[in-house]
Amino acid sequence: MDLELSLACRIGQHLMCGLPGYTLDDTFREAVRKYKISNVILFSRNIRDKEQLFELCADIQELVQTECGVPALIGIDQEGGMVSRLSSDCTIVPSAMAIGATGDERCALRAGILTGRELSALGVNVDFAPSLDMNSNPHNPVIGVRSYGDDPDVVSRFARSMVEGIQSQGVMAVGKHFPGHGDTHQDSHLVLPAVGGELSDLQNHILPFSEAVRGGIQGIMSSHILFPDIEKENVPATMSPFFMTELLKNTLGFKGLVFSDCMEMHAIAKHSGTVDGTVSAIKAGVDVVLISHTISLGIAAAEAIAKALEEGILSREVFDASTEKILLAKQMLQEAERKTLSVVGSAMHEKENQRLYAQSLTLVQDAPFELGGNPLFVGVTCFQATVVSSEEHEVVFAPDMAHLVGGSSLVVSENPDEKEIQRVLSQASKCSSVVVGTYNGHQYPGQIALANALAKDHPVLTVALRNPYDLAELDVHIRSIAVYAYNRDVLIALARLLKGEISCTGLLPVQLVRGW
Repeated sequence: MDLELSLACRIGQHLMCGLPGYTLDDTFREAVRKYKISNVILFSRNIRDKEQLFELCADIQELVQTECGVPALIGIDQEGGMVSRLSSDCTIVPSAMAIGATGDERCALRAGILTGRELSALGVNVDFAPSLDMNSNPHNPVIGVRSYGDDPDVVSRFARSMVEGIQSQGVMAVGKHFPGHGDTHQDSHLVLPAVGGELSDLQNHILPFSEAVRGGIQGIMSSHILFPDIEKENVPATMSPFFMTELLKNTLGFKGLVFSDCMEMHAIAKHSGTVDGTVSAIKAGVDVVLISHTISLGIAAAEAIAKALEEGILSREVFDASTEKILLAKQMLQEAERKTLSVVGSAMHEKENQRLYAQSLTLVQDAPFELGGNPLFVGVTCFQATVVSSEEHEVVFAPDMAHLVGGSSLVVSENPDEKEIQRVLSQASKCSSVVVGTYNGHQYPGQIALANALAKDHPVLTVALRNPYDLAELDVHIRSIAVYAYNRDVLIALARLLKGEISCTGLLPVQLVRGW
């Protein structure tokens, strides 16, 4: 690979931008030609099916290599569970918390191998996974099931295995969100969160990152969080030289690529501005800055970086060292063996993935329950609970479970009121049992009120389809299980459980406290 590049090409190595659709449009092509933007992040909006994604990745590589002389980093948020961008003809592994519930680190390794193998075959070479966040705050609106649990040792062990699996397939794993997003009660996509406490108070959150670095993780992503008792300049970790350089690189010894979280998130865009924030992030020690949606902002950022270099705001020596690191990482990824497209969504992968889902099912409250011959399935549709989660339109809990198991179904609103609860009670009167699916019920208490009302006169099983925290406020007479996701694979595993083909063997990875 020719490492002698023009300044424009060198600047372009530090930017990763998004596309609007399934193909390269003229605006993006021109940005690559003129501004040498050399890396792309993909979202669900870019993916129709595996064949189209394969062609898109090939087109991206051809364009970037032709115009810039180096390969592209093509990244994606493919964590598994609720944060999965791939189409349904690919293998979507369980969420981190579901994998943590298996109690078996080998499951994390297998999930990483499945994910890395399919991304490699599709042409994606960077996976923004796993989450290394310890979910210590049950009110956290954005992490939840994306975390392996609330124990730093468990998160460290499972994350290291996931990283090993992904990277064994020639795909870069990027752990996030340094130095930890698990203790926030706000979503940095929408606001700029702040977490109090000294550096010593962060040690449990930093431990998974430290262990991942020791395990050879190739990428780390920053968090857009203020730590005012540690960083006195009132800038989030992404823009903090202390966090990005002194702590991550010097203290933890990380030698890989540092990625920013998206600079269009409101935590940055509404406070520092995407363009100015990009320069500040690079100055702080970030290698590759993500501008995920608006290519014009990527162009403006490239111009701002050039100006900052010219004016000495950015050290040319430090910048060039960062560029060389990016180029060497690209060379490493380019030399990795690519898998064939036939592995994507293969029967073998599907079978192995179903085993992972089955092992994650967790009995939380062991109350008596019999399904009987005429069950009623009740639940909400899968709405987009956070900005970061992927929308799932292909499954609806109640009718799909009735189809898989037998019985009747009723779809309810996100937060049922008393009138709606009475309607459900009326329909349940002739049923043998009721299976209630909750989705973020700890934030929509009407779902919990519905399950508790049904339990007064019916055998009830409540299934937490996302965060298990939903189950903390249930009546003691309700049998409850956590499944950690709302997707087709979960419903198949749940149907097998209700038919008696498998049993719940999972272990709850977080503590549930009534009244938290």
